[in-house]
Amino acid sequence: MVGISHEANAAKVVVIESYHQGYQWDQEYSRAINDTLSPLHNVSYFEMDTKRIPKEQFSERADLAWKYIQSQVPQLVILADDNAVNLLHQRLNDSLIPVVYLGVNMNPRAYHLNEHKRFTGVIERPLLRRSLLLIQRILPQTIHRKILVLFDQGVTSDSAAEYISKQHSSILGDIEVNLVQLSQLADWQQQVLTAKKQGYNAIVVALYHTVRDAENRSVDADQLLKWISEHTPVPNFGFWGFSVSAEGNIGGYVLDGYHHGEIAANMALKILAGEKTENIFPVTDDLGKYMFSQQGLAKWNISLPKEIEKNTLWVK
Repeated sequence: MVGISHEANAAKVVVIESYHQGYQWDQEYSRAINDTLSPLHNVSYFEMDTKRIPKEQFSERADLAWKYIQSQVPQLVILADDNAVNLLHQRLNDSLIPVVYLGVNMNPRAYHLNEHKRFTGVIERPLLRRSLLLIQRILPQTIHRKILVLFDQGVTSDSAAEYISKQHSSILGDIEVNLVQLSQLADWQQQVLTAKKQGYNAIVVALYHTVRDAENRSVDADQLLKWISEHTPVPNFGFWGFSVSAEGNIGGYVLDGYHHGEIAANMALKILAGEKTENIFPVTDDLGKYMFSQQGLAKWNISLPKEIEKNTLWVK
């Protein structure tokens, strides 16, 4: 739990993280929230850590998060990502505290958020079409392109994978997309090592943060992505900016956690300034950006078209 202090007349804002501050997505949206809200208000954080703890402990962590909210008596709560929303939305709706959510992959109606007048926020959607068409464009020319999309079996992955499954058949033409969800480390390694033999031209390593080893221990996500980068027989791309690095995915047209958090933080500012939450409509974050690792592109001898190259954010 981290707090940022200001004068006594500043509002209190509590951010409930579904995950943890070691997760780059959390770091990115938290930085945007701090940049936008902290000059005026007191912002504190509670980590639910649901990428690493077993699902059996989610309810207990939600109870602790709720106790933290009650102890802070905030004027506004930000719920970050699906698990925090799923586990806390009803109690917050009953409490009458205004809520801004972010990172929600499920349809908000599944959580009945459309019925909660004091809730608004930002819906997260993988940038499927732009991402895969980009991959198709920059891969070496082949008659048929076959792409493997890998997800773990976390809540966010379930929602994102369902969304993608509904989308890809109608919008991607001659690209064959196979989406696979795996929870075990050995299965991930097997899928990666055999990707080329299975006829894939590329892998999209989407979400990989709830993978567990043979002893049911949480696998370090950064180490898993590094292993994939070192062992994949085909280029590996990503849907989220946090996965792109010299030791990770080589790039893609990706969602930006900072921009996502900035949208939510600006909603919170309006509410704290007196605007009614029900007058601020939820939005879908569909503004991505080109992000690539120069080392990754060089490894696979891939060149970007000039108009994409000049608009690319390069990462180390």
